Amino acid sequence: MHIAIGIFAHEANTFSPRPTGLDGFGGRKLQRGDEMLADVSEAKTELSGALSVLTPVSECRISPLLAASAMSGGPVEQPVFNELLEELLSRLEASLPVDGVLLVLHGAMMAEDTPDATGEILKRTRKLVGPDLPVVGTLDLHANLTNRMVIEATALVGYQTAPHVDMYQAGIRAAELLLGTIRGEISPTMALVRLPMILPPENSTHNWGPLADVISQARELESDGTILHGSIYPVQPWMDTEDMASSVLVVTDNGETAAKEQAEVLAKMFWERREQFVAETVEPDEAVQQALASTGGTFVFCDSADSTTSGSTGDSTVILKALLRTAPFEPVALLNIVDPEAVARAIGAGVGSSITVSVGAKFAPGYFQPVAFCGRVKTISDGFFTHRGPGMHGVRQRMGRAVVLVAGGIHLVVMERTVSQWDPQLYRSLGEEPEDARIIQVKSPMAFRAAYEEIADEIVIISAPGAASPDLTALPWKRIPRPIFPLDQDTQWSPE
Repeated sequence: MHIAIGIFAHEANTFSPRPTGLDGFGGRKLQRGDEMLADVSEAKTELSGALSVLTPVSECRISPLLAASAMSGGPVEQPVFNELLEELLSRLEASLPVDGVLLVLHGAMMAEDTPDATGEILKRTRKLVGPDLPVVGTLDLHANLTNRMVIEATALVGYQTAPHVDMYQAGIRAAELLLGTIRGEISPTMALVRLPMILPPENSTHNWGPLADVISQARELESDGTILHGSIYPVQPWMDTEDMASSVLVVTDNGETAAKEQAEVLAKMFWERREQFVAETVEPDEAVQQALASTGGTFVFCDSADSTTSGSTGDSTVILKALLRTAPFEPVALLNIVDPEAVARAIGAGVGSSITVSVGAKFAPGYFQPVAFCGRVKTISDGFFTHRGPGMHGVRQRMGRAVVLVAGGIHLVVMERTVSQWDPQLYRSLGEEPEDARIIQVKSPMAFRAAYEEIADEIVIISAPGAASPDLTALPWKRIPRPIFPLDQDTQWSPE
């Protein structure tokens, strides 16, 4: 048995002013061939999960193709997408014949001239391997699932957790479905139901709230054997494209009617809860005063409008400005911002030096304004850290060079590159302890909760501008299909 494995993943935000180039992949993951398998067991990812199933199979030979994964951001530059896709396909072609293909995808990838980039990856893969070869893919829970993706794949497996703590399990399930199909034990059938709604992710968790109800029902259908797999997709909501929707996907064993029926049941549950996803936000000055009025405890400021894992630029100054307006701010506040120029200035000055730098708004001046920050250079780092919490456990992050500037109680981490902000190791790797802070800024709408909830006494969602604003009605939509909730409150939907 011969199985080819590839990774091609990115999450697009069309409101981000920064397109994703080749350095976006190089800064996160760009590996080829056997390099993909080095140290993979240390990280709880889809690849390591799939390998845990495939490697023990004595007759199974694995061909690692290409691993290309970038941080969320603007659509991928078209030449970069074309180049990486051609390399993936050429490596697959060189590996033929194979008995199956497993692709680790995201599902919300866009290229500049290819809105359904994931569909294109699957289409080109299918064209190369033929109509009957099993092709199984994994998807993020925020995938924009299209009809094209379902047509071209044999089966698609989505995360069932938000925060995403089941990447490893998704890889296991995908590999099991692939093996079962190759061996003739199952014949996967998929049913997709798309819903005219886009949802902010702040209240989209599997632990509580409206999404939890629907995911629990899908898991129950899996556990009692009614379906092989069920996944709910609240979608990456900042994609201004014509083919955009939340969705439900059900996989059954050669049961087209059952798949459709169960998908419609789950979709109805999902649709009925749409109003509950709208998040309550707090103005930054009010949030700062709440933290100051507290006699202690730690306030996590969810700066979701500038979420780097939602495709924003990471250079918002909104919370920093609110803290500076209360100066001198005495309790410890841990903030972070992307600004390569400020990093270079701080490194040039050296540890212990006091400098004044203009920080922020280098990449998204349409959303933010720069701030003059006077502080002492406390720390200089290479910017590497590894996730220790449940989400992306064992995955290494690269901030580029990073520094800590201190002014009173404000400890500002300035980095060269955007990274995932799911894990407190971002701060700890620089000698800062989040548990000792009154305020912690986290640029993530929801996934941070898996690691930060045990630290936080209170989580506050900040009202702010940004490419990943939870106020979806405030964004300049041009292409999205209308009517769609919540942009159009009177949007209607019913099962066919």
